[in-house]
Amino acid sequence: MSPKRAVLLAMVVSVVALTLAVPLRTYFSQQSESDQLAGANTSLRTEVSELQSKVDEQNDPAYIQAQARDRLQFVMPGDKAVVMQFPTPPAKSDEEKRAERRAGNAWYTNLLDSVSTPVDR
Repeated sequence: MSPKRAVLLAMVVSVVALTLAVPLRTYFSQQSESDQLAGANTSLRTEVSELQSKVDEQNDPAYIQAQARDRLQFVMPGDKAVVMQFPTPPAKSDEEKRAERRAGNAWYTNLLDSVSTPVDR
């Protein structure tokens, strides 16, 4: 094979390679984008089905009745509503508050506070 033919063959191969490079790159990038969109589509379909099940649940009369009882304190006619009121816990003394604050501090902070604060007698 003569050197002219080798150079000509190399030029033809490079032109073909350069001609195919851009469309192949575009094809592979579009395939990647298509795969990403398919994944997003699947997740959105899952979310739509979950939301549809919530809508179906909220259209159920038994669910509506249960939510009215739990959240709004409604009762059916003839039922008696009983509301339990528990007494509030007694207020904490200053000494209890100080003890809780000291329990959350580091040991060296408590040591510094004990040295710098005068003793109450």
